[in-house]
Amino acid sequence: MRIVHHSFYTFCRALGFAFLLNSSVSCAAKAAEIAVTLPPLAGLIAMLDNKADVLCLLANGSDPHHFQLTPRKIEAAEQTALLMRASKDDGGWPLPPKHARTLDLWPEIDHGWLSPVAVRNALPAIAKTLSDLHPERQADIAVALEHALKTTQTIEVEWKDALKEASTSGVLMQHPSWRRLMQLMEVPVLNVLESGHHGHEHGPRQLEHALQSLNTHPGAWLIADDGHSNRSLDWLQNHTSVTLHRVRLNAVGTCSQSWPELMRQNIAQFRTKSLLSPTSESGQRPDQQNDLQTDHHHDHPSEAHIEHQSNSQHGHDSL
Repeated sequence: MRIVHHSFYTFCRALGFAFLLNSSVSCAAKAAEIAVTLPPLAGLIAMLDNKADVLCLLANGSDPHHFQLTPRKIEAAEQTALLMRASKDDGGWPLPPKHARTLDLWPEIDHGWLSPVAVRNALPAIAKTLSDLHPERQADIAVALEHALKTTQTIEVEWKDALKEASTSGVLMQHPSWRRLMQLMEVPVLNVLESGHHGHEHGPRQLEHALQSLNTHPGAWLIADDGHSNRSLDWLQNHTSVTLHRVRLNAVGTCSQSWPELMRQNIAQFRTKSLLSPTSESGQRPDQQNDLQTDHHHDHPSEAHIEHQSNSQHGHDSL
């Protein structure tokens, strides 16, 4: 009886081990084939090959400036056949240094995916790389590329239409992520409150200059950005003497969005805009720097706070 029990126990252990081994093999077989650093890059792949299996390193809803890649994700990225990135935006990430195949879409410009022209220029290289991975899908990818190129032209026209008002009044942005698009659309950029380093805002003197510029451009647009503090925009809105528009844009989107979906989500913000009337009692900008630092009603961040915020964050260069 003891021997039978031992045999049965051994059999169960062997069966369990085989199950685990089979599960690990199955999981390895299902490992993603392509890794992308940012959600919009997954959206570009979706335009060209809807069968591609993509691992998005930045999970939906994560802050691209403060998240840290886990060892598991780094290992998963190493095992993919392709790593697609935008090094001007993800340059500070601890990506696999010796990946067998890396496609860097925009090593020279930041936020290239927000420009229809930059996307149009990058699509052929993406299509070629995907075709090299799967030669059997080359014909389908070629057809998808032709359609995708036309889509970028359509999106460009839609942006131009949505920004028609802004092209005469100008925009003031919290973060420079949308600056390239505005320049492409010939929209005057009145001011940008953050530098390329996330959280590095201008001090009160520069903010007062932004307010002066805003007050001479009635109907200007304040562009807030998801994932960024927009307190300075709030302060400007509450102190201006002119009527404004304000929109909140999302430069990153989600891993499940195609690029046209991300673009149209943001275009819709301009089409559903509303006018904001002046809310300050006097309708005049403050004349003293101390006003900017100690306004209790609107809680504008002081210069010391801005410097502390900049030093305490280790954000990446552009996002």
